[in-house]
Amino acid sequence: MRPPLGHTIVRLDEAPSTNTLVLEREEYLAQHGLVVLARHQSAGRGRMGRAFASVAGTQLLFSVVAHLRLRPEQVPLCSLVAGLAVAQAVEDTLALRPELKWPNDVTLGGRKLCGILAELRQGPPGEARLVVGIGVNCLGAAADFPPELRPVLTTLAEHTAAPVDPEAVLGAILRRLDAGLTRLEAGETAALLAEWSRRAPLAGRRVRYAVAGGQREGVALGITAEGFLRIQGDDGAVHTAVSGEVDWLR
Repeated sequence: MRPPLGHTIVRLDEAPSTNTLVLEREEYLAQHGLVVLARHQSAGRGRMGRAFASVAGTQLLFSVVAHLRLRPEQVPLCSLVAGLAVAQAVEDTLALRPELKWPNDVTLGGRKLCGILAELRQGPPGEARLVVGIGVNCLGAAADFPPELRPVLTTLAEHTAAPVDPEAVLGAILRRLDAGLTRLEAGETAALLAEWSRRAPLAGRRVRYAVAGGQREGVALGITAEGFLRIQGDDGAVHTAVSGEVDWLR
C-alpha cells in the first residue's frame, strides 16, 4: 500500500520553482507522496512557460509527487483532477465555492485564485511520475501583487471574514487530490469529469483559440472524455483544444 500524499513535506524559505526543484532531484521524484513547499518562488512557472507571480508568505506554493498507473488517454485529466481537488478543499475548509476555468485555473468571483502546473516523467514500466505544482493565493489581497495582475487575481482572505489557515487548506488539498487521483486510476473518469463540469460554467462562453496560421473566435461547447475543450468556431467548424492555447473573452 502506497503512502498518502503529504507523508513527507520539505519546507523551504525560497525556491526558484518547486516543480523545477522536484524534477531536477531524483531523490524527490522517486518518493510518491513527497511535497516540496516554499514560502516564496523566485522563478515560478505557469502553463506554456508563463511566469507565476509570488508574494512571500501569503500563498501556498508547493509541488507534490504522485506515482500513478494510468492509460495514456488519462494523463491529460490530471490537471482537471488537481483543479477539482483545490476547489473541493477550499469548500471543505472555508465554505466558499470556487469555480474552475479550463484547463487548470481555480477562480473566485471571476478572478484567479489558484494556478496549477502538472508535469509528467516516465517511471518504471507502467508507471507515470506526476509532479503537480499548485499555487493558492491565501492571505492578503490582490493589491499585494504587481499592478498589472491586480484586476485578475484574488485571495481567499478577500472572500471570507473567517481566519484563513494555509496549513488547513494544504491538508485538505492533499486529501482531496489523493482521493481524486486514486479514483482516476480506478477508471472513474466520467464521474470526475461530471464533478469538474458542475464547477466550470464554460458552455456558451466566447473564446479565442489558436489554429494553424493564426487565431479564431468561437463558443465553448464543453469538454471531451479526455478532458479537452470543444469549441464551435464562428465559421461553424468544431475545434478541439488540447492544451491552454485558449483565451476566455467573457
